[in-house]
Amino acid sequence: MAPRLPDRYQTQVRLGRDTDVEEWLAIDTTLDRPVLVRILSAEAGPERRNAFLERNRLAASVPHQHLVDVFAVGNDQSAFSILEWNGGVSIRDRIAAQEMLPVEEFLPNAAGLADGLAALHAAGMIHGSIDASAIQFSSAHPAKLGSFGRPSRWTQPEHDTAALATALRASLTGTESSGVRASQVAEGLPRAVDSALDAAEQGHIDSAGLAGALRAIPTAPPQAEKRAWSWGWLVPAGVLLISAIAVATAGLALDTDPDSPFLYPATPSPTTTTSAPTSPTTTTTVAPLTEDQIQLAADVSVFDPFGDGAEHDGELGFITDGSDATAWRTESYFAPLPLLKPGVGLLFEVADRPSTLDVIGAEGTQYTIAWAQSAGVPRDEFEDVVSGELRQGTTRMQLAERDGGVWLLWFTDLPEQEDGVYYTTIDEVVFRSGSSR
Repeated sequence: MAPRLPDRYQTQVRLGRDTDVEEWLAIDTTLDRPVLVRILSAEAGPERRNAFLERNRLAASVPHQHLVDVFAVGNDQSAFSILEWNGGVSIRDRIAAQEMLPVEEFLPNAAGLADGLAALHAAGMIHGSIDASAIQFSSAHPAKLGSFGRPSRWTQPEHDTAALATALRASLTGTESSGVRASQVAEGLPRAVDSALDAAEQGHIDSAGLAGALRAIPTAPPQAEKRAWSWGWLVPAGVLLISAIAVATAGLALDTDPDSPFLYPATPSPTTTTSAPTSPTTTTTVAPLTEDQIQLAADVSVFDPFGDGAEHDGELGFITDGSDATAWRTESYFAPLPLLKPGVGLLFEVADRPSTLDVIGAEGTQYTIAWAQSAGVPRDEFEDVVSGELRQGTTRMQLAERDGGVWLLWFTDLPEQEDGVYYTTIDEVVFRSGSSR
């Protein structure tokens, strides 16, 4: 049952529970924006209710770009808080999806989170329950510390700092075990990061000290030290050269285990990825370019007005590269998409009048094709043209012809994968003019 809230908030979807707090996605009708509603269990006693309200009020009094904004608190049938909604993807979610924090984004976000925690401590607030699920991060927003008002597991600021350091290490290594060093897993990460996190976990520096230590680390890895020439290198170099020739001649390919924390990169670079994640669909080979194929007038872009605005943007070029051996995929969602947001999609700007659209993607993906005169309009101003579900191989759709404009491939539901998450892959999208061939 939806919670009772002030009239300006319309609850949309129940997201789940965070300890004894229920979370809902709602719309603030006064400001026309999505918000996160956190509602304390009705069974909570007076002391717990007061602690929940007090921590949220304190968090609201500390504006910081790396702290989740608290817009309002209330105490009706139960205590509740209204917070900003930034997509709901936590570090723990990313770890479960094997998507670690990008190395190039780690230092500014990690230092910012430590600085935000220091601001809370300066205001007299102890978070009391920091872990990887309390940190929200998506590529469209800075990482933010949230989950204010959880039951306290500790009462000292140094425990907050140690817990944040553990969560930051996990964001790079995929595990909260202190035995895995971040610099060993994340290529290009300075070893000074390990030293700063160790110092925080051992209580040698406070949250402000952790922020300063991380901020002082150069963002670019130092140049490797030049070594003098030695004939001792000649023998192993010759062996490596001979081995390389033998491998090339035999046409062998080396495989690595993607599940190994010591081989899995902290952030695979989309520009070097040549194959898509395993997809439940069987695809067909895209035909060579024909006279009826329409070239796009602009690059493909993500359309995610109800989320964080980013969905593996670095892989978008795979959608129109003429090869079904490469693919773009959505982010991994940990519940069916309709329970989280109305959808997510891809925008295509065309300069002609397409009559047919071919899509090769994951079987079972539900979609709507929509059209608008120009980009930048909200979802409800698009004209829905056709809806359906992607089938195995190529799904061909007949389009009502429109002059130019933008076409939206809007996903309304995503297939569930073997690991229990929901996402889709799209191998190719081809617009064609005239009669379909």
